[in-house]
Amino acid sequence: MSRPNKHPLVAEIKRNSLDDGPGIRSVVFFKGCPLRCVWCHNPECIRPEAEILYRQAACMGCGACVESCESGALGAGGPAALAREACTLCGACVEECPTGALSLVGTAYTPAALARELGRDKAFYGNSGGGVTLSGGEPTLFMDYTAALAEILRKEGIHVLLETCGEFSWEVFQEKLLPHISQVFIDLKLCDDALHRRFTGRGNDRIKQNIRNLSNVPTLDVLVRVPLVPEVTATRQNLEAIAGWLRAAGICRLALLPYNPLWFTKARGLGRTPDYRRDTWMSTEERAAVKGIFQGFEIARDI
Repeated sequence: MSRPNKHPLVAEIKRNSLDDGPGIRSVVFFKGCPLRCVWCHNPECIRPEAEILYRQAACMGCGACVESCESGALGAGGPAALAREACTLCGACVEECPTGALSLVGTAYTPAALARELGRDKAFYGNSGGGVTLSGGEPTLFMDYTAALAEILRKEGIHVLLETCGEFSWEVFQEKLLPHISQVFIDLKLCDDALHRRFTGRGNDRIKQNIRNLSNVPTLDVLVRVPLVPEVTATRQNLEAIAGWLRAAGICRLALLPYNPLWFTKARGLGRTPDYRRDTWMSTEERAAVKGIFQGFEIARDI
């Protein structure tokens, strides 16, 4: 069983990113999310606790991990048959793995320590117009922590961008986090509340209201993103409904995020078998059909 942490866990710090906001950015992926999207591109960030991730393609079958395991979680089947309920997350198997096929996902930092780590790249931010992107998972799940981190970064002159699913309390966000961020990317996955609940585990009323609220903040740069998941979100019915809702809300700029099938390998490496299993990228024809639905919108990222 994992030990409780005072601070939220960070799954990864991705440096030199060019895809998560303007300029060169460092992206912090927090562990923990209120949604359970069946296609989640970052499955290692869904649960807030630490986890062992197994990359089968990197495994050479040496057995060093099995020999190091004192809990009995690793037996004759090796890491592919890891008994996660018996794993104590001691990390011994990770330390002994010579190829990096095993990794312990989840590192705790104080806000000040994480800010120092991110500050190492400050020269790149300044020269490129970049900064730090807070992602996940869902950063607003840890509002006090995220606000403390963002405040430190803002005082250091570092641009802070929030990537969010939109499932948060507006009142708490407005008080604690809003004063310390400059930009927000917020997702609108499904327009119909019942479908949103079916495929993500929660309804979307609060998400829609938060999109409206954010769009009414004059000092904030807001971009609505629509993840394109074949047969789930990338249906004509859903996309036409989203386009109509955005027009009614006075929003004409958005980003379309093409489906990325690489998440499924990570999910399997975490011991999960998701129900949604498309393993191919979107075709040129699929992308063209989607763009046609959003004629008249400013699409911030070409697909």
